[in-house]
Amino acid sequence: MIRVWKTTLKLRMVIGFIVIFIFAVLLISRAFDLQIIEGGRLSKLADEQFHASVYFMPERGNIYSSNGSILAASVNVPGIAVDPLMVRHKLKNAERLSMTTGVGYEKIIKILTENIQFAWIKRRVTRQTAKNVEKLGIAGVVIVKQPVRYYPNGTLLAHVLGFVGINDNGLSGIEYRYNKFLKGNKRALDVLQDGLGQYIFIRGFGLKKATHGDNIYLTINKQLQFITQYYLDKEAKAAGSGGAFAILMDPNTGAILAMADYPAFNPNYYWKYSARHWRNRAVTDDFEPGSTMKPFIISGALQDGIIKPDTIINGHHGAYYIDGITVHDVGGWFGRLTINQLIEYSCNVCACQVGMKMGKQRVWRWLKRWGMLSMPHAGLLGENAGIDRNVNQWSEVGPCEEAFGQGAAVNGLQEITALSAIANGGYLMKPYIIKKIVNPYGKVIFRAKPEEIRKVINSKTDGEIKYMMRLVVKGGTGQYSKLIDFRVSGKTGTGQIDNPKTGKYYKNKYTASFMAFVPYRHPVLAMLVVQQKPSKISYYGGAVSAPVVRSVFKTALNILNIYPGEKAYRKQSKAGNGAKAVFKTSGSGKGSKKAAENTKSKGLNNKNFLRNDSEIMPDLKGDTIYEALEVLRKYRFDVKIGGSGYLYYQSIKPGINVYNDRAVFLKFRPDEYSYPDLSDAHKTAKKIKK
Repeated sequence: MIRVWKTTLKLRMVIGFIVIFIFAVLLISRAFDLQIIEGGRLSKLADEQFHASVYFMPERGNIYSSNGSILAASVNVPGIAVDPLMVRHKLKNAERLSMTTGVGYEKIIKILTENIQFAWIKRRVTRQTAKNVEKLGIAGVVIVKQPVRYYPNGTLLAHVLGFVGINDNGLSGIEYRYNKFLKGNKRALDVLQDGLGQYIFIRGFGLKKATHGDNIYLTINKQLQFITQYYLDKEAKAAGSGGAFAILMDPNTGAILAMADYPAFNPNYYWKYSARHWRNRAVTDDFEPGSTMKPFIISGALQDGIIKPDTIINGHHGAYYIDGITVHDVGGWFGRLTINQLIEYSCNVCACQVGMKMGKQRVWRWLKRWGMLSMPHAGLLGENAGIDRNVNQWSEVGPCEEAFGQGAAVNGLQEITALSAIANGGYLMKPYIIKKIVNPYGKVIFRAKPEEIRKVINSKTDGEIKYMMRLVVKGGTGQYSKLIDFRVSGKTGTGQIDNPKTGKYYKNKYTASFMAFVPYRHPVLAMLVVQQKPSKISYYGGAVSAPVVRSVFKTALNILNIYPGEKAYRKQSKAGNGAKAVFKTSGSGKGSKKAAENTKSKGLNNKNFLRNDSEIMPDLKGDTIYEALEVLRKYRFDVKIGGSGYLYYQSIKPGINVYNDRAVFLKFRPDEYSYPDLSDAHKTAKKIKK
């Protein structure tokens, strides 16, 4: 019995050893398989499960005016996101979220029932909405701040700046043209996450500055931009124009100081406007310049010795027959005119004859020398080289038509650049709008410098054409641009508009333009204003465009601290009869003097006359710079501005009676939650991208 028991025990031990051995072999084999054979694959799976790369959008670079005022910036705006897998009581919470955010109940239900860990409920919400959602205390619903592009000045310079889409890519203007500088570099941070997918460790301490976008400084003077846009809007509305633009340039450097477009749009809500509102007419729209072409062609004829300022040409009393066509003068039946008078009264018949004397090749050559057939390369989106037939395709009367601005089509950038060459002594300067580009560390990586393209005309010819343009303002077609303090030189233009369907000109649609520079001897400002299809007041450039130039020059020279000579001051003092405060904003010359006398006859002193209507200071809180200045235009005191965005402080409190000629200080700051809701804008952005 004992013997049997021992045998059984030995057998059990052998069997146990064999089982243990087999398990050991299997375990070692499995370990070998997991560690050696499958080790690489499993390690990769583990990394994918517990490690993740979180991509962060870099901070987009700002766009500034020449003096450092912010024109475009990125700020963090809250959005509502959700992890659907963590949300309980989906029907009830969907209803609560819908009532709080304004998003449709069905849309939220669809999001909450998806088998995903992240989804947007609404990408852009106000601060109050974000607080209300937080108060709901729904597990899985979080507030996520995302950068959004914001334009604190609203419509100001909108056509130049452009706008940014939902994916932080520029879609128009400077934002698109310089997107690679502004956008920065997209970077990722490595993170560890637990079984629920929550981040438990982040390697590093955030993004480096190197990932952020570069800052761009424009040549735009913000104050000059405001007054240019303001006066252009005012006159374009009064004239019933279908569109209009204005360009203000430093003629000595080619720097663009202001560029305005009508009608304007608000880039904060760009998707609310059709695409035709976005284009920068000053750059993209080609137009027949009409009589503003005459100074350029006539200066070429002067330079080549074909004519002299006192050369007399027969005006044929307003109708000149040549090669089967008739050239007309509108509003003037001229006889014999000198070249000076040709420019002063804008005689088409005389200009036609000068063009024919020059011939095809010579006129073509001067168009090229003035840059009318070349790309301006100013750094703006949509630039082109204008439109003209090759000289070999011109008809026999081609030089005649070109001489008074028919046949060729130019854009505003080309014409203001050529005008600046006349203003600065004959040097064609390369136009530019980018002043400098600065990286996130403050290092200047690009700085623009004035660049001379070529010397177009000599100083003698330049002096002659300047004088002719001075006569235009002094007693010719440009008298609406006169200033008492300064002498202005300019030229009016009324161009016809081609009907693409018939190939002929419209009978009642015109382009009214005016170009000028100031002061006459040593210009510091050159300006071009073009109004397309004006339907009220007049369609002549001298009537609807020259007043814009006058108003801008008058204010801009004061802003730039450019002062007239003693003679001009004596003339102003005499005309104003001592009522300097009234004279300053109520007009000029005899009209101002009469207004001052009327106030005396009514028993009003200067203090009471400082206001046009109300004597109570309004509440401007929350207004943009444009809106505030629009209201304060009625007051007779200086306005000083600080910051950008929305007004939060005014030195003269609302409701106070205003009697004294004093200064008011306005302070503005951006409200990071007063931005548009872009939740539905991605559809528009996709269409634009296509």
